[in-house]
Amino acid sequence: MVLAEAVIFWIVLAVLLRRDLSGIARCSFRGGWKLAGLVAALFAAQALVIVYAPGQSLVQVLILALSQAALLVLVAINRHLPGAILFALGTLLNTTVMLANGGWMPITPQMYHFVHPERPVEAYARPPSSKGIILPESETRLYPLSDIVPVTLPWRRTALSIGDLLLIASTAQFILHATSKRQLPIWTM
Repeated sequence: MVLAEAVIFWIVLAVLLRRDLSGIARCSFRGGWKLAGLVAALFAAQALVIVYAPGQSLVQVLILALSQAALLVLVAINRHLPGAILFALGTLLNTTVMLANGGWMPITPQMYHFVHPERPVEAYARPPSSKGIILPESETRLYPLSDIVPVTLPWRRTALSIGDLLLIASTAQFILHATSKRQLPIWTM
């Protein structure tokens, strides 16, 4: 959700700065619709498991690993695009902490209470329709990579991980570079 909001924010900012939005369409995307479709299908399967799975399962971990691996392959193929390296790193950090915690993104009871002060907090519970799990800090594997950054937006509160921050920065880099009216060199590996 935060990534979608970030993309909207950067596009609105680009419009306000009178940047060339058609530059996004001119970016040379590699990998084709088949790979993009596979990534989308795996993320749809992941969303179904998140919404309907009653608890942690091997299926969740497998679908998470497959969807993230497919996404990383797509990003690697498109590493020539601005923001691709940051996007890959953010995805890798989020995937690592989720796999280390049974396929779910850990959030402490205190951080969950910050995000949802109106809801009861129950350790080891999965918040409804969420990829998260409420875990005490002492039981969270790779705690520094979990949702530890509190953020208050005008319309809601949320918690972000270091990986999420890198994903937001990568979308800024991509959109602001692609919409630049002057040709900027694209950094590639």
